Parts: sequence; structure tokens; C-alpha cells
Amino acid sequence: MLLHQPVPRTRVRLGRPLGRRPGWRATARGFVCYRARDAATGRFSTWEEWHLRDDGGADHRLAYTYGSRTRTVTLSYPVDLPERLDPATLRAGEEVLVTLDGRPRRLQVARADVAEVLHVLGSPRHPLAVGDRVAHAELRAPDVVLTVQDAGGGVVDVHRGAVLDPHAQRQVLGRDVRPRTNRFLAAGAAFAGFVLLYNALQACLPQDGTGDAAGAATAVVAPLGAAHATP
Repeated sequence: MLLHQPVPRTRVRLGRPLGRRPGWRATARGFVCYRARDAATGRFSTWEEWHLRDDGGADHRLAYTYGSRTRTVTLSYPVDLPERLDPATLRAGEEVLVTLDGRPRRLQVARADVAEVLHVLGSPRHPLAVGDRVAHAELRAPDVVLTVQDAGGGVVDVHRGAVLDPHAQRQVLGRDVRPRTNRFLAAGAAFAGFVLLYNALQACLPQDGTGDAAGAATAVVAPLGAAHATP
């Protein structure tokens, strides 16, 4: 049994449109959260994937990767390649030659693993259930991300996209969709850090207020909010 299933962290909701007018607009129809374990490090990586449908009926993917160093937003669209790619046979680190825009491109496999479905909402492009396992691979170049997934039944989905920085998210999606920082937690952490620092300074100072052996004056730090002494 899977416990503590995550909920969507991005600022995307089912049925809510994304995009700016005039231009591209799409609506979130399905959500899937995946988890995969790195065979080399043993660490888990988790990402969420929104399945979008634009006004022209085309499917798109909006992916967000969790983690302090890998919090990236990628928008992609389906492509047909003359090459047949199988995510189950790709290996991280290898280079693969694919045809993009009518010319060959050499991409490196950034990751290739079997991901486990942790959470499902709405109607993803292909039916998925919690616990399903999906072969998944990402091929990258500086200007492109190619995602390859085994959709089951002999069908392999290939999506081409790019990483969107916050400015690009606002331009294309209409807003920055990354999770917001909890201001109350951030303020609490800052206050706790200040208290620890203050206590550390207090512990380092003499308590009698007298000078040291060399006659140097001792600094006195008054507590916050302390009343002023009456002359």
C-alpha cells in the first residue's frame, strides 16, 4: 500500500485554462505523479505531469520535477520521429541520433528508468492507476528535451519540449506555475534563526558587564523589547 500520496504542488488545476490571449491556450485534463529510483545512487526522484489539451485539440505535457536542485518546469508537445525509441532499452549517459526539424540531432539520455505511479487525477492521455509502472526516458540537448514513455499496448509516446524559466512561464502559460513558498513557514524559520543567533551571542558575552584583564570595555547587548533604565 502506498502511504502519504502527494497532491499537485504546482499552481495548475483540472479544468483551469493556461495560456495568454492572443496565442496558445490549453486546459488541464489529467494529472499523474511519478516516482523513480536511481539505480546508481538509490535515491528517489519524483515529478508531476499535467496532461493538457489546447484549443486545437492537440495534447501537451507540463512536467514539474521536485527537489531543491531540480525544480524545473517543462512544456512539451507530441512529435513523430522516423526513429523507433524504446524507453525500456535506453540507458542513461548514452547518445542517440534522432531526426528533428528534418535534420539529425545527437541527444544524450539524461535519465532512463521505470517509474511508479503515485497519484492520478482527472483523465490522463492514457489510463493509469496508482501502482502502475511506466518505462520513462529523457533525452536532452541544450535547446531541447525529448521525453519517451511506454504508454502500454505497444504504444510509445514521444514529446518534444523545453524547460521554461519563470519569465517564459508567464509569457506562455500566463503565470509562474511553480509552487509558492509558504510565507508563514519562511517567517518562522527566519525568526528561529534569529533567536538562535541572539542566544549564541549572549552566551559568548561576559555576564557581569566589567572589563577584561587588559582593561577593554565589555559590550552589552540589550534583549529585544527591553525597557530603558531610568537615570
